[in-house]
Amino acid sequence: MNSRSQFHAWLAVALLAALPFLADVPALAQTPPAATPLDARVVPGTPPTLQLLVPPAPGAEGAPRPRVVQVVVDREALADALIRDQTDELWQDIGKVNGVLRDAGGDPLWYVMCSDAADPEKVRIGIANFNLNDGGAAPLLSGNKELRILLPLRAGDRSLPLQVSTGASIDQLSAPVVVEARLEKPVDVDQEAKVRFNADVATPLTLALGAPVTLSWKIVDCVQATLSGPIDYRQPVLAITPENGVCAGSKKVLALGPATYQLTAEIAGKQGSRVSVVVTRTVTLDVRRFDQFANLTLTPPSVLPGGKVLARWYIRELPVDDRREAVLSWTDANGNRRLQRLRASASQTTSGEMSFAVPQSASATDTSVRLHYGEETIARSFDIERWQPAGASALATGALRGLDFAGGKLVLCSEKGLFLADVGAGGGIGSDGSGKTNDPFPPFARVPLRIGERPEAAGAAANRQPLQDAPCLAVRAIDADRVAVLAQIDTPVPGRPAYAELTLLSPREQVASYPVTLTDDPINTTAAQRRDYQLGMLRGRLFVQVQIGPVDRTGSLNARSTVRAFSIVESDMRTGKAGWRTEPALSSIELSPNYGWHLVDGFGTDNEFLFLINDINGKTLRFEASPDSAKRLAQARASGSPARLTAAREAVEIEYPMPAKEMGKEWAAALSAGPVTNVGGVIVGLGAGLAYNPQTNEWQQGSFGLTGSAGAAAAYRGDGEPRLWLMKANGDRLSLTVESPRLFAADYFENTRAASLPYLVLGAKVTTRTREARNWKTENRTELAKTGERSEMVTCTAKGVTSTVPMVVSEFTLFYPDRPFELVGRGADRKTDVSKAHLGAGKWDTTTSLDSCETVRIEPIPVPSP
Repeated sequence: MNSRSQFHAWLAVALLAALPFLADVPALAQTPPAATPLDARVVPGTPPTLQLLVPPAPGAEGAPRPRVVQVVVDREALADALIRDQTDELWQDIGKVNGVLRDAGGDPLWYVMCSDAADPEKVRIGIANFNLNDGGAAPLLSGNKELRILLPLRAGDRSLPLQVSTGASIDQLSAPVVVEARLEKPVDVDQEAKVRFNADVATPLTLALGAPVTLSWKIVDCVQATLSGPIDYRQPVLAITPENGVCAGSKKVLALGPATYQLTAEIAGKQGSRVSVVVTRTVTLDVRRFDQFANLTLTPPSVLPGGKVLARWYIRELPVDDRREAVLSWTDANGNRRLQRLRASASQTTSGEMSFAVPQSASATDTSVRLHYGEETIARSFDIERWQPAGASALATGALRGLDFAGGKLVLCSEKGLFLADVGAGGGIGSDGSGKTNDPFPPFARVPLRIGERPEAAGAAANRQPLQDAPCLAVRAIDADRVAVLAQIDTPVPGRPAYAELTLLSPREQVASYPVTLTDDPINTTAAQRRDYQLGMLRGRLFVQVQIGPVDRTGSLNARSTVRAFSIVESDMRTGKAGWRTEPALSSIELSPNYGWHLVDGFGTDNEFLFLINDINGKTLRFEASPDSAKRLAQARASGSPARLTAAREAVEIEYPMPAKEMGKEWAAALSAGPVTNVGGVIVGLGAGLAYNPQTNEWQQGSFGLTGSAGAAAAYRGDGEPRLWLMKANGDRLSLTVESPRLFAADYFENTRAASLPYLVLGAKVTTRTREARNWKTENRTELAKTGERSEMVTCTAKGVTSTVPMVVSEFTLFYPDRPFELVGRGADRKTDVSKAHLGAGKWDTTTSLDSCETVRIEPIPVPSP
């Protein structure tokens, strides 16, 4: 027998010895009857609870008097937290378990204890105002309090029988009152009607910083409530007490950032019910961030020292706040921080732009441009790129004629022949200024070039010198692995035709093959001449331009200069047949003067454009394939047939010059001070500090970090690691990582990326309702993505007749620049029947279609952050 069983046996013997009459007349019959009525119920929840209301003891006013309430309940019904391991003490303290007692009124705690009942399947819960294990303990508080007892249960899906006794001590309890605690679900409370919690602002998520907000609440049938949130730094929680069953009040707070205020209210159930329900309501406040109604972009995202950055800003609507104004800050060319107030108001949309120069010294530059509005700031940064010097070449290359990249090698074309350099994907520059292994620009070397099997070619010299030693006239990469080289196979003699041999060189294998001889005009015997050869490509054809002019260019060029142009297709080069043909468009008599033209080919599929740029008068001429040629090329590409594509390329015809923006005579003279090359679709004059953007037809002046030099050569690689190489006439070698052509042209953009648009990007949700599905298009400076499409019956009036017609409802997300363009929907008949024009400044026109039933709805949306 354990100590607990011994204690119980001793207690029973003692009671029988002291009270032999208990078997006949129970002592409990002499105690006052239990107070009635008792209110008991089982309420499901987490956990379910037994809720019991015990009225005050009669005549308990005055000095504290002992009071005991005993509840006998099924052991299996109580939660595990109330059932403890057995101890030697008759009663175990459970007063801190899940808040068994409620509404103690601020008096000292009652003792809440439990013990075994006579029936082993039941347990006794004792609640007293003194310690039940100490018979001599004095009562701690008066017994005139109504007790609300909540006992956590294991399950609450059934009614629960229990016995309740009350008295002045555990030995003087009333006869037990048997109570059926019936199952009662929580009373459905109309939360909206009983709990109101709101703020005195119409749009609590777009507040100005520091705006005062008054939170107010009213809770009917309130038992108690709390308000939590950033009320102030000393008071994160505010207790709310009821007055006549209502909790009402207000609190003023300041909107200093995102904040959530939570009102937790305990309310009574139906009238007469003591079942409590906890209701939680929230109010969320948020400061309207500056970037929600304003934007700032910088172009280009990276720039060379001394270059220019264009800052564009857009402010849709300012909050009404006289204490703040919009300000732009940046660093000027002298390294000084500048501020510019911007005109903006709450009633209109404003936008603007400003160009500023970057200091030559990168250490003096703050590369951030900031748009301020009070304490809020939108900051954008640009990168400053630098050329990497790689020392000077020790080779005697003579005059440089060109530079290009293919097959993992740079090919340098000079009057002393061809030189190759292995180009890695990284590396760097050593402390001595020379290139490391895998250097982006290692030294050149003369590499023997093997001539492959050569078909017959008319006019070829029998005893020509090795290709690597022959004077090189021009070089141009025609694909990733091959370079077209134009070499001088014999010495020009006055009065005789001049010969140039076109060779396809594979730098990786160091093999040249399929040379084709090109014969141009005889050399003029009456005056010294200079011949300038240039190579380019257009739609799969290789072009050679030969310019013949005087050695002294200070005199008149027109009388003694000519421009001739030839082209050849790859099959002619492959078979060795003399397939050269003249290209009158590139050597037209309309070219004036007839010298000083830089030939630069274009970009895109099959090299879409050819450009001629004159360094005497600044003219720019632009060529492309004829419409018929372009159509045949598109059809051949769509067919997927390589043979058809090759045939279409070989049949290309080019148009006569298209209008193009002239650079101007004042800039043209500087164009000869360095090479002109195509950098990812932007034509860059490295000596003049000029760039031409074919997509905007604009010349832009800037600083490229170097002034360039006459007689230099440059090459561009546009693969996964784009890089630009520059070789000066004195042998200096430099390279530059070119992440984007916008390094040279601030308004350059990639067609498929809205983030690269040259203007500030706006966003819109577009909803169209049309009688049939439309093919919706904008232009290549926008991004239009369909998000959904459905059918819908719409009632509309057309030509005075009202009817319900089926419509196709399409939804799109549109990102677009803040400048004029059209949104067009075309039907299956390819006729333009629905259109809407953007007028700039965030405005759209109001007319979309001659059919009034067809509509286009534009709703502004935020633009994702870059």
